[in-house]
Amino acid sequence: MQILAPLAFLLAATSHTPNAVPPPASALKTHSACTAVTKADIEAALGRPVSGGVEHRGDAQSTCDYEGGDGEVTIALIHSSDKLDADAEIADLKKLLPEGVVRDATGFGARAFFVDIPSAGTQLHVLRGDHDYLMVSVLGFGGPAQVSDAVMGIARKALDRL
Repeated sequence: MQILAPLAFLLAATSHTPNAVPPPASALKTHSACTAVTKADIEAALGRPVSGGVEHRGDAQSTCDYEGGDGEVTIALIHSSDKLDADAEIADLKKLLPEGVVRDATGFGARAFFVDIPSAGTQLHVLRGDHDYLMVSVLGFGGPAQVSDAVMGIARKALDRL
């Protein structure tokens, strides 16, 4: 099941619930995306104010959107009942975002990669185990070079809490 690609557009994350079973008693059950990364965390990473998070929650997913000026930060926590296939997800993302550039992200102890969207920002996808992942998307606050460090800091905050 390819579930990362729809999140590239940040639309499916709030309206699409993947065919998934509820996660075991894990981070996804005890945390929402809005508690995994707080408004204060986002503001500290970006160095600018954002609105309080707006949460969207399903059985096996949680997303949280923060807005500031013309930008948006989205945090997504997903638990898939199917084993995630990172290579298939990357291929789908490349089809959906042909202008996007995929690059590996290191230092997360798991499979992680960026999807850079020129002149818009970047997304960081971190796969934990075979069924869980975190996505941090920062769009509208600068290009990939300007926001990548903030995205990594936000992801580390979330992973530390999960």
